[in-house]
Amino acid sequence: MVTMNKIIGIPSNGPELSSTISEHFGHCDYFIGVEIDSDQNIKKAFSLQNNGHSGCMEPVMNMKDRGVTHMIVGGIGGRPYAGFTQFGIGLFKGVSGTLNENIQLFLQEKLQSLNEPICAGNNDPNHNC
Repeated sequence: MVTMNKIIGIPSNGPELSSTISEHFGHCDYFIGVEIDSDQNIKKAFSLQNNGHSGCMEPVMNMKDRGVTHMIVGGIGGRPYAGFTQFGIGLFKGVSGTLNENIQLFLQEKLQSLNEPICAGNNDPNHNC
């Protein structure tokens, strides 16, 4: 039986797996991709600097085009949430801490699956993560 590798996308405050997860999907400094094989070996697949974007779907398409199968996010607005859902990319609520910590929790199935958009740390209803 052939099992497909997972590629986990994570919005980050820095370019390394030791960097912290970003609380805001669209306002992160980097998008990090981590490949996990069937033996749960972890390797960094990509580090993409976020230089801003013209629309909410641009980073979603970037992740899709890089083969991302799952996203771990600190917070995410409605448009990118709907985009990931449309493409069948699973969304999980990350915890404050490093990307490595979140990846380990994902592998242990201890991260909560997202069933709706969440925007951490901002009570403005017009703000998009």
